[in-house]
This record gives sequence, structure tokens and C-alpha cells, in this order.
Amino acid sequence: MARGHDTISRVYLFFFRTVKSLLPALLGVGFFLLMGAASLAALLRYSDISGWVDYFYEPYLWRVVRFSLWQALLSSVISLLIAIPVASCLIHRQFRGRAILLQFFAVSMVVPTIVAILGLVVVYGRSGWLSQIFGVQIPLYGLVGILLAHVFFNMPLAVRLLLQGYGLIPSGQWRQASQLGFSRWTAFRLIEWHYMKKVLPGAFVLIFMLCFSSFAVVLSLGGGPKSSTLEVAIYQALRFDFDLNKASFLSLLQVSICTLFAVIVYRITPVNRQDASLLSIQSYPVRDSIWSRAADGAALLSVFILIVPPFLAIFDPIFSATFLTTLLSSGLWLAVFTSLKIAFPAAVISLLLGVCFGVLARFCMARQYLSFLPNKLEHLGNMILLVPGLVIATGLFLWLRDLGWGFQSSYWIVVWVNAVMALPFVLRALMPILYQQERRYRNLYVSLGVRSWSRWRLEWPLIRASVAQAFGYALLLSLGDMGVIALFGSQGLVSLPLYLFQLIGSYRLEEGASVAVVLISLCLILFYGASRFIGGKAVGGKLIGGKIVTRKMAGGKPRAKH
Repeated sequence: MARGHDTISRVYLFFFRTVKSLLPALLGVGFFLLMGAASLAALLRYSDISGWVDYFYEPYLWRVVRFSLWQALLSSVISLLIAIPVASCLIHRQFRGRAILLQFFAVSMVVPTIVAILGLVVVYGRSGWLSQIFGVQIPLYGLVGILLAHVFFNMPLAVRLLLQGYGLIPSGQWRQASQLGFSRWTAFRLIEWHYMKKVLPGAFVLIFMLCFSSFAVVLSLGGGPKSSTLEVAIYQALRFDFDLNKASFLSLLQVSICTLFAVIVYRITPVNRQDASLLSIQSYPVRDSIWSRAADGAALLSVFILIVPPFLAIFDPIFSATFLTTLLSSGLWLAVFTSLKIAFPAAVISLLLGVCFGVLARFCMARQYLSFLPNKLEHLGNMILLVPGLVIATGLFLWLRDLGWGFQSSYWIVVWVNAVMALPFVLRALMPILYQQERRYRNLYVSLGVRSWSRWRLEWPLIRASVAQAFGYALLLSLGDMGVIALFGSQGLVSLPLYLFQLIGSYRLEEGASVAVVLISLCLILFYGASRFIGGKAVGGKLIGGKIVTRKMAGGKPRAKH
């Protein structure tokens, strides 16, 4: 009898400890699901589902769907085709400015959309740099301009995702390739491609969904109804017609298309696993050749042609007389304050949600009967990309209005929607390192009885760089958002991107260019601050056995500093 009571006590104690450690994570994920369900339910309640059949016979709808699919497919393929050789070059070669280029990629992924568009206009516009220097005219407003903007944003994202795939390659394979005298092409074909093809489907789906649901890029560079996407059509239905029925139909259509596409791709995706024993990755030189050097040069040249000029063009107005006048404008600093007031709470909420998803995923990894759930949880967090932020915001507004909160809830709606829309990027930064720590130290933690907060304190030095990156992504994405704020923006709620869009719309282009400089400078300062104060001092290599070991150049010698 005593033994039975002892067993019950142990079960009760285990259950109590488990619930206690998982309760914050369960509450966070539960709140995320509750807000999503409430938003969808409120939107459907104001819709007439019986009238949806009529929309299927509108030629405009299917023209929009075809263009959305076509531009998203082209943008994804072009971004990945450029990213593959660039990632291989960055892995195999050391050159001056490599670390700066990687940081530049990290920032360009989350540059505010309206700022990047302004940079593209300065470079490729009718009177832009390309036209003035070479006399070449590019049809910027239309499909070409949309593709240029999407490659600017998504090629750096693809490179960073592929570099994560390279991090899965064990050092032993590089060592063996070096001993056998593999050329770059042989190493790519027999080693790199095996790991890269595990990352490519996920990267393709992420970029496809980002391009398919593109809003500000298509709104600014579309050039008319002929180049419109579903997201723009939803915005028009809500902002100009306030047709909730049409907006809800278009939203569900977009969700259905993206979900079907993601399911098909994920079904053929290989499982992406990391060796738990890989405390550090060290590459070994493979045989170099003039062809590999030419390929690497062409890859870097494509980066400097497509990515760098629009970024530099943003800072062109610094030397104009209008820049100082714009800095003295009270409207500018009010917009800066509004943007910061939105971005910081949204970034904190997004990071907390990412940690909640990570805690639940790691708990499921440790139990055989729940081992299928971590990937499902990660996909659940990424599914927010399928739903237009405008629709989530509208549904939340209708739900809160029914509860008695009207337009005074607009600020928190903007904060929440920005937080959840940044969640996929937060998960991309957090999940790999959390999975890695779980595989490495799970048995040690269990044997020593280390749980919850004590475990996070031990892991903090190892994960703080990824946490800083996740917070920086969420902060910059919220700072540069122009989708939800364009719908809910009012006289007292005007962010920097919306203020910039208003200036450009009223043909005050010089003032708008000056505001763009302020916005991108603020993004760079905040991203550096997040990396520095949360991530700690940057180290140019991995500390192994008292030495900082850096990667080796193809055909070069290892370099190490004591």
C-alpha cells in the first residue's frame, strides 16, 4: 500500500513540475491561437458566405491570382538561384569585408519596404543612376520592378538560410574531401548539395509566401491593376470599399493557395537534422581553380549589382539642403516616436512568443511519443505568413469593437499584428540553436535535475547571439511595417513608413528621401544595439581549446589566433 502511495506521489510530483515549467509556454501559444481564432470568427460573422460563389465568376479575381502566383514563383526561383553560389562562395573564401557583407545581408532582409523601394527608384528609375550613367531604361513599374524589389529582400534571406544548412556538414566530410583532393564542383556535388537540398524547400516556401502576400512592393511598383496581388486586392476591399465579405473571401482564398503549396513542398522535403556532437564546424580547403574563382567573382558581382546600389542610394539625400530642413520638422520626430512606441513592444511580444514555441518544441523532442510535434509547432508559427496582416487586424478590430473597445484599441492591434507577423523570422533565428542545445545536453540536464529557469541561465551564453538576432529582426520588421498602419493609421498614429508614404504620395520626393535616410539610420542603430547589448561582443570565429579558429580560404592555410 505504501509503495502504491509512493508511486502516486512521484507521478503527482512529476506532473506538477511539468505543468509548472510549461505553463508560461502553454499560455503564450494558447493566447496566440485564441487571438487568431477570435479574429477569424469575427470576420466570418460579418460576412455573407452565400455570396462568395459570385466572386468565382469575376475575371479580375483570376487575373490577380495568376499574377500573384507568377511573380511569387519567379521571385523565389531567382532569389535562390543567386543565393546558392553566393552561399558557397562565403563558405569557402575569406576576404576583407566578408563579415560586413554578412551583417549587411542581415540588415537588408528587414530594411523597411518603402525605404528599399525609394532606393530602387533612385538607381533604376527613369532619371536614376543607371539611366544617367549608362543611358539604360528599365521598366521599373510592373513585373520587373516587383522582381527587383523581391530579390533585394529575399536573396539575402536565402543566403542566410543556406549558410545554416552548411552548418550541418560535419568537419570529417570536409577533411576527407581535402585529403582526396576534391575540386569545388566535386565537393559541391557530393557534399554540399546533400545538405543544401534539405534547406532549399523550406527556404523556397518561406520566400514564396512572402512574395505571394507582398503588399507595399506591389502597391508602390505594380504600376496599375494589371500588376496587382491578392494582398493589394484585400487592402482595396477593406480601405476603400469596406467590403468585409469580399475581404474575407480573398483572405481564405490566399490562405488556401499558400497552404496547398506549402503542404506539397513539405511533403517532398527531406528531414533536416543536426549532429548533436557538432560543437563546432571547421572547414578544410578543397582544390581551387580558375573556374571556381571566376564563379565566386560572378556571384559576388551579382550581389554588388543587385543589392548594394539601392542600399547606398538611400543615403544620397544626406548632402542636400532639404535634409537639414526635414530634420527640424516636428512631424518627423512625432513619427519616430510613434514607430518606436510600436516597434519595441511588438519585438518583445514576438520574442516571448518565439520562446514559448521553442520551450514546447524542446519538451516534445525529449519524449518519444511526442517527437512528431516539434516540426508541427514550428509550422504553426510560420502559418501566420499565410494570413494577410490586414485581415488579422480587421478581425481583431471587429471583435474588440463588439466587446466595447473601438478605435482606442487601434494601437494595440497594430502592435500585436506586427508581433505575430515577425514570429516566423524569430523562429528561424531561435529554433536551430534551441534544438541543438536540446540534443547536446538533454541527458546531462536530466541526470543533474536542471530544469526551467536554471537551464536557461546555463544556456544563455550559448543562445544570446541568436536571441539578439531574433529580437533585431522583430524590431526592424515592426519598425518598417506599412501594411497594418496604412489601414489603421490616423492623425495621432502615423509611423515613419506611413509618414514617408504620405510625403511621396503628395510628390514631396526630396523630403521623403530625407525621411528614408532617418528611417534606415534608425534601423541600423537599433539592429547594432540589439546585437551588441543582447548578443554581447562579436567574435570573428569560434573559441575552441583556447584558440579562435576561423574558416579557411579555398586552397589557403588555416589561421588561428591565441
